[in-house]
Amino acid sequence: MKIPRLSILAALMLAMSQAGVSASVNDLPVREVNGRNYHYYEVAPKETVYSLCHRLGISKEELVKSNPTVADGLRSGMILFFPTEEGEKLTPGNAGANGVSIITHKVEKGQTIYGIATHYGISTQDLIAQNPIVSEGLKAGQALHLTIPAKKIAAASVGSDASTAPTAQSADSGYIVKKKETFYSIANAHGISVAELEAANPGITILKEGQVLSIPSVASVSAPAQADSTATTVPGLPSGGTISVDEFAAASGVDTTAVNTLSVAVVLPFMLKEETPSKSAQRYTEFYKGFLLAADSLRNNGVPVKVTVYDTEGSTANVHKIIADSTLKDHRLIIAPDNAEQLALLGEFGRTNGIKVLNNFIVRDETYRTNPAVMQGNIPSAMMLDKGADAMAERMAYSTPVFISLSDGANDKGDFLDALKKRLDAKGIAYKTIAVDSHLSLSDLKSLPADATYSFIPTSGRQSDLNRILPAIIEWRDEEIMPMVKVVGYPEWITYRGETLDNMHNLNTIVYSRFFDDEKAARTRRIEQNFKKWYGGSMENAVPRQGLLGFDTGMFVFNYLKGVQGAYNGVQNSFDFTSSPEGVEGDCNVSLYIINFRPGGMIEKINL
Repeated sequence: MKIPRLSILAALMLAMSQAGVSASVNDLPVREVNGRNYHYYEVAPKETVYSLCHRLGISKEELVKSNPTVADGLRSGMILFFPTEEGEKLTPGNAGANGVSIITHKVEKGQTIYGIATHYGISTQDLIAQNPIVSEGLKAGQALHLTIPAKKIAAASVGSDASTAPTAQSADSGYIVKKKETFYSIANAHGISVAELEAANPGITILKEGQVLSIPSVASVSAPAQADSTATTVPGLPSGGTISVDEFAAASGVDTTAVNTLSVAVVLPFMLKEETPSKSAQRYTEFYKGFLLAADSLRNNGVPVKVTVYDTEGSTANVHKIIADSTLKDHRLIIAPDNAEQLALLGEFGRTNGIKVLNNFIVRDETYRTNPAVMQGNIPSAMMLDKGADAMAERMAYSTPVFISLSDGANDKGDFLDALKKRLDAKGIAYKTIAVDSHLSLSDLKSLPADATYSFIPTSGRQSDLNRILPAIIEWRDEEIMPMVKVVGYPEWITYRGETLDNMHNLNTIVYSRFFDDEKAARTRRIEQNFKKWYGGSMENAVPRQGLLGFDTGMFVFNYLKGVQGAYNGVQNSFDFTSSPEGVEGDCNVSLYIINFRPGGMIEKINL
């Protein structure tokens, strides 16, 4: 009889609960977040604030201070964080309750997730569950904190080379596919290439939740081929605007003689004839360079890639010429420019020839509604507003929303606020409104009872208006001795820096956005390093960053053409074309982020 597998952490907490043993925060495992160590705890089903505080030996105020979202109530699976003491280190083999030990492993160059997990006798799923940051990739020097059954410690020499090649898996030790996983994400997590994963699972072309895959051991596969000298500098945009199959093959190591080619036409205004390219043209070139990085990262997938670049020169007449070029029909997908008329022309070409046309640059265009060939790469504005309002209303279920307006402020968020209030009314959540003149003051908040929980919603998205609101909320919260508060905001807030950003973190601010780049994330830094290595310079420091948009677009497009189903969770942009509004002929991306700027500088990105 098989016993359902619990994570080691969950099993430990369950055992403690059943034995009536109390733990302290300092007994919890540690995870590194944004360069700092935090104790963390996963909330168990039916757990309450009272029982959790009793178990950890802390007060409700201490719990909420470290985790302001607890004010909205506990949810099963929620991860709570508690700062560690300065300089605190976990010692290898430090035994915990129920025969469990907590060890720290320092990642060495060349090590893989699979190799480390096998070395300590745990599954890769457990390793990732205990150290979610590794899903963004391992890096030398990174500290992993592992909770391991004591009986397995003897089998692993703590501090030795965990990359020692493990034995091949047995036939019944397969990997169970989780929702929205792709060949790329699974291969990356196990330290193997997509081609190696596919070779171990012949006949499987589309992944489904619950499917069992065979994962080859790292000892049985060869290391990924290194780029030769021709790949150290990938061509940007050759003269004439077209990068041929052979030129691209030289850079990305693909076989152009194969039949099932992932062929993409990039039709953008690169303005190659301009002596000094405009800022806009430079951004499209950066997008293209990021797109090539994605193509190179997938070069071991066993399917050749063909990329052809067409320069529109910003002219509709040129788009007509491109459409008349017979080579355009050879492609399976077209990336269209940021011009509505030109997008419509390419859309009709795509409809006639059975070619998908991706619109990544015109946010409010609705060609996708009537043309089945067009894919709208940005979540439509109305859908974003509704989805954002739903998410924010859900996160205010256990608080009193307070709308704050300045008489001389922009007050430019009427549509979103109307949608939000409609949902609050439907949930029976009463809200308040505070209207002030030039700035919010401490006295304006004195009428609010200090023993309640509040969500403050400014009616303006402008930074100058926000700076006239947040300081008073901080002062009031601190003076009233820890009333529980958070701030709800808007997409443009992800661009704010300096004191405004510090205050947003201080007040546990949440915003919704189509895109978000966590500049401290390992995936972001890795792509930045590769970009600089290939092209000799850094990406433009803009929002959104075109190089990252190009990379995410490439990762999604090549997998989409390959038949990989489900959403792609990107570095900056995500793509999910799994559903479209009723009556819409084309496809639209329904992906939206919730960004939580948490106290202590932490940032949580949630893909709705």
